[in-house]
Amino acid sequence: MPSKPIQPLVLDSIGIYGLNRQSSPSALEHQWLTSATNIMLDDRGRITSRQGIKQLTNLIGSSSSNSDIVKSLGEYINTSGSSTLFAGANDKIYKLNTGNTPYTLDEQTFTGTPQTLTDGNWEFCNFNDKFYGVQASHTPIYYDGTNWMDLEDASGFSKPGSVTTFNPTCCTGNFGRLWVAGVAEANDVVYYSDTLIGHKFNTGAAGYVDMKTVWGGDEVVALSSFMGKLVIFGKKNIAIYDDPWDPSASAFQLNEVIEGVGCVARDSVQALGDDIIFLSNSGLRSLKRTKIQDKMPLTDLSINVKDEITTHIVNADMDQVKGQYCLCGGYYALSFPDRNITYVFDFKGINPDQTPRVTTWNFETKKTPKALLSTTEGKMYIGGGNSDYAGRVGLYNGYYDVEKSDVTATYGTQSACETASNTWESTNSKCWATTNNTYQAAFKTVWLDFGQPSVSKLLKRFLAVISGGKNMSVTMNWYRDYSVEADSGSFTLSPTASGTSYLWGKTGVSLYSPKTGSGSAKSKYAPSFQPSEYKMSLSKSAKVLRMEMQGTVNGFKASLQNMTVWAKQGKIR
Repeated sequence: MPSKPIQPLVLDSIGIYGLNRQSSPSALEHQWLTSATNIMLDDRGRITSRQGIKQLTNLIGSSSSNSDIVKSLGEYINTSGSSTLFAGANDKIYKLNTGNTPYTLDEQTFTGTPQTLTDGNWEFCNFNDKFYGVQASHTPIYYDGTNWMDLEDASGFSKPGSVTTFNPTCCTGNFGRLWVAGVAEANDVVYYSDTLIGHKFNTGAAGYVDMKTVWGGDEVVALSSFMGKLVIFGKKNIAIYDDPWDPSASAFQLNEVIEGVGCVARDSVQALGDDIIFLSNSGLRSLKRTKIQDKMPLTDLSINVKDEITTHIVNADMDQVKGQYCLCGGYYALSFPDRNITYVFDFKGINPDQTPRVTTWNFETKKTPKALLSTTEGKMYIGGGNSDYAGRVGLYNGYYDVEKSDVTATYGTQSACETASNTWESTNSKCWATTNNTYQAAFKTVWLDFGQPSVSKLLKRFLAVISGGKNMSVTMNWYRDYSVEADSGSFTLSPTASGTSYLWGKTGVSLYSPKTGSGSAKSKYAPSFQPSEYKMSLSKSAKVLRMEMQGTVNGFKASLQNMTVWAKQGKIR
């Protein structure tokens, strides 16, 4: 009897739905993943490595052991469209100074008679060419384009008449007013300023919205706008008001109250097109979806990772939770800093169950994101650190986790510093060394039966088609028949370059070069790497198979095109 031929078992859409940790891995289709660490899904649904965190700034202050953790980032945008980035850390506000190399975080001096700041967990908001900040146990602060000061020091300031200590925790600048809420002695009241005057809350057209008659026993957590309406998030309810341009007019009315669903983390609230994403006590929610479904059972955007998200909600510090929708990639990042995990909800491709694709990021504990900011120019900034890696701001960029360290003790002069290929910072006379740290990206598939759950497969070869990832070391583990013990193999990515070597660069090498001389211009466009095949021998037999791929990201992006397992049909068992 002739032997049966070796057959290819092709997985050309592996993992395109992202994570699913709710269903049994033996009952899911191969488009799902059961583990996805430091990976993303690109526009075509291909598994690719996340980018790195590139440290941009030096340390806050002069000590390399600084413990001022950056807990908030904000972008001030003036009427001319220019933007300035500010950071809150410990008891100070800092300005990101891009005129230095590396960038510096310059301490801001407050005018007037400033309060004593005790934390840096601000919510910043723009309103009428000024920049405001609020957080628990503090009176509001603001920046007028030149100076920082306490709001109470603004000329003509008036706090709400019924409030003894004006210390709101959330704000939004919309509809011609500054709206604030979360005042400790009246946490169920929303206060709004006079028209276009953000420091007057007790004169002119200023006023308040008392939520006691709307939702008894709840407190305001966050404020936002939605399709021309004011949205007030409580912990257990959401109230939506029509026509908030003139709160004293009859048109300003309660549109609806969404009961039983609220927001548990102020900084999770993010606008996403014509929608708002927020973290409720049972998972990540969409306001648009919540409104549409109203009293019907709600669809949770995090339904495929629901159990672990709700566990984090119970155990994590909600005041530290940060959420940010990144214009750079069409995804929402939700960070639980004290749990050292960030969930990435990718809205570029929606799954059959109408949820975003989910993957995760994690970092060295000292680098876990403590603040997130997506700017108008489409960049994602990250404030990070614990007590031994604080006072730093990084950019989601490149494919290294770039770290800058103070080596002034060894290279104390500019000459010595630059001779050692380090960077001299003239502002503080410091020498900075740059370290390109690699990081691990990994994913694990569901249990694969290839449409033949009762047929044994005699495993012969594994083949993967991967783009990019130069010099990436890859380990492939395969698990057989529900075993927790894996067989392993490894290979190194060595893609082949193609196309024009360089479009701009060295004379005689690039397409567009300096007219004279040998030239040393920096290349603008480097060669592209075409998909390459990587093969590995497999062994033994299995009815069902689970694959796990782990790679060391080493400066280059890698994208998985497809996977194929070559096997010979065995016995039915």
